[in-house]
Amino acid sequence: MSLFSHLELVKDNRSHINQHHNLVDVLFLIITAVTSGCENWQDIEIYGESKLNWLRGFRSFKNGIPTRHSIARIFRTVDTDSLLLAMYSWVNQNRVKSAHPVIAFDGKTIRGASKHIADKLHLVSAFDCEAGLTLFHQTVGSKTNEIPAVRDLLKILDINNTVITLDALHCQKETLKQLISRHADYLVQAKGNQKKLYSAIQDAFTHQYESENSEILSHVTQDEGHGRKEVHTIDCLDARLLPSEIKESWPSVRTIVAVQRERTKGNRTSIDTHYYLTSLTDNILINKAIRQHWLIENQQHWILDVVFKEDACQIHEPLSAQHMALFRRVVRNMIKQHTKSKGSIRSKCVRACYDDAFREELLLVNNFNKVCSRPG
Repeated sequence: MSLFSHLELVKDNRSHINQHHNLVDVLFLIITAVTSGCENWQDIEIYGESKLNWLRGFRSFKNGIPTRHSIARIFRTVDTDSLLLAMYSWVNQNRVKSAHPVIAFDGKTIRGASKHIADKLHLVSAFDCEAGLTLFHQTVGSKTNEIPAVRDLLKILDINNTVITLDALHCQKETLKQLISRHADYLVQAKGNQKKLYSAIQDAFTHQYESENSEILSHVTQDEGHGRKEVHTIDCLDARLLPSEIKESWPSVRTIVAVQRERTKGNRTSIDTHYYLTSLTDNILINKAIRQHWLIENQQHWILDVVFKEDACQIHEPLSAQHMALFRRVVRNMIKQHTKSKGSIRSKCVRACYDDAFREELLLVNNFNKVCSRPG
């Protein structure tokens, strides 16, 4: 389906007498403006006036470009659920799903918008680590509401034959039970929020480290750069070595994992250890899941803040802030899938600002069939 076919599925909540500007026109204006580096309503209005002839190559824009106040008003009346579904369905329709992909779930607070509302605006995302794509996200009032939000996302997404990675907040029996029932594997961090489990994992590794006949399987990697050396040791241990009480309470756990990170810079060395539990028994898959879990921080969160200036965004109205967060993620996905030329996401946004042909090329990413059909 084309971009416009997806945008036409978005529910318009305006009354008929207030539909001076076509909703699909306005949404197309915003997505191309964000692609070109625009950050606020005034940016989008200026971009629209400057690129009106180019925009009319795809849509009629019968009444021209709306003012920044009209853009903001129209944007906040859009139905959020239908917008989410339409945009993610379009931008991810050509996603190539690898065998046993790692999908990381993680939350991010939209700090700029959160300064002006009583409850912080927090988004929970599902991120395909190998494809580098955000699959879907859900807005929650605060980090404490992440647990039900993740469970809802698990119901929406096709997670069959995937590895789901989660932080310690989601080390919950019901969440792991849901994952196993959906034929997904998991790797989840263990911390003090599950005290008995955490202590049992620590004790199991301590006993094995002190044993002459240790059953630990280890994998060590080293990284050097910027005057720093890091040694990562991943130790895996059969979960059957846990106490029977723990095994009964957490029946799907097959392997427990200790990840030690030793960082040396100059004369200073620091060591920290994190523990995980997983339904996997394949050490290669476990190592892959641990490595890829942190990609959501580097490939999504960092890009959103540094390239798209998400935390600095001054769009404060909650619904508008949610919708703009969606557009930033969709544009990031779109550019990520563009492989016709080299360059960072930022460099491609800069080029899209000045180069009409390149902007169109991005919208035609992965040769989507008739993404932008020009009016006759």
